[in-house]
Amino acid sequence: MGASLGFIPGFLATALSEDLDVSRGMIGLIVGIYFGATGIGSIPAGRFTDKFGARNVATINMLLVAGSSLLIAFFHTYAMWIIGSVVGGMGYALGNTSTNVAIGHAVPLERRALAMSVKTSGVPLMATIAAAITPWAANVWSWERVLVFNAIVAAISGIFTYFVLDDDRSESTTGSAPIPLPKDFYWFGIAAFLLIGGSQPLYSWTVSYLEESLNAPASLSGGIMAIASFTGVIVMICNGVWADRLGELKRIPLVMLLLSVSALSVCLVILGTILGTFIVVIGLTLGVSTQLAAIGTMHAAVIDKAPKSVGRATGITMTGYYLGALVTPAGFGLLVDISDTYIYSWLATLVILITAVGAWHRAGKVQTQRD
Repeated sequence: MGASLGFIPGFLATALSEDLDVSRGMIGLIVGIYFGATGIGSIPAGRFTDKFGARNVATINMLLVAGSSLLIAFFHTYAMWIIGSVVGGMGYALGNTSTNVAIGHAVPLERRALAMSVKTSGVPLMATIAAAITPWAANVWSWERVLVFNAIVAAISGIFTYFVLDDDRSESTTGSAPIPLPKDFYWFGIAAFLLIGGSQPLYSWTVSYLEESLNAPASLSGGIMAIASFTGVIVMICNGVWADRLGELKRIPLVMLLLSVSALSVCLVILGTILGTFIVVIGLTLGVSTQLAAIGTMHAAVIDKAPKSVGRATGITMTGYYLGALVTPAGFGLLVDISDTYIYSWLATLVILITAVGAWHRAGKVQTQRD
């Protein structure tokens, strides 16, 4: 639920563009600002989690999502979408760091990749439901009611969060000086930036691509995204088991392999204008699955490299990750508006994914944090 406001605008792109009289680039900007706010807030969120604990911080995240959703639904203006994206995005930074700290405390090393994959699977599960329901609900009722429902679910999630999570805090709060992060750890932020920069459009823009370039109905486009997301969840969890079996030293090479397959999937999506919707379904399912698997493995690799400073390490990594999510959706939509085609935007994401493989190779050379 923490990520919901980052995905819903993409699923409502057609309705929002017509109702608010804004371009595709401006809809993409909503998504970009949301994840950009998450990126900017990630480093402070890591320190905030270290100080106040996983339970309190994750609960605050849910309350911010609920409040932002209600305000957007009530005022139903583009300006309020921007404000809600900033607030909700900052809140999502708290959700990332707090859940990573909680898992870092609760789960042993040999099961960490699976645990991180299960945790991260919550996002595509949410996206699966939202993609299947949101376009249809907006047509039958209104997009404002979609936001009200989102607020209710987030509030309920917040209550459960408070009573389920433990009050975990990183070792840096024990009173001693914090253990320094590994040298050149900033490469994790760079690699994460490129990972999401090249893969986020598969979530944010494929529904609109199917509707506008392949003339697919909104319900079918949303259903295709839902199937791809659900399949991605299964692949993600299975990949977590595999990543744990491979061990700590093989996790980053696995990320590189998964991103290489994601690059191939973007090629298949591009061929959709020639070969039809079916090839897009294959490419989308493959791309979403490998992207999600890479993200789950990435979270485990962060804890592997900086086990004594999970909050700060997560903050640096997710700053790069969500700054990438800030640039790509708006840039993708803007390029579509300028060129009046999706092809150039997909080609740009392909280049970014290829670059991401090299960046993760460099991140893999970072030494593991020691006492």
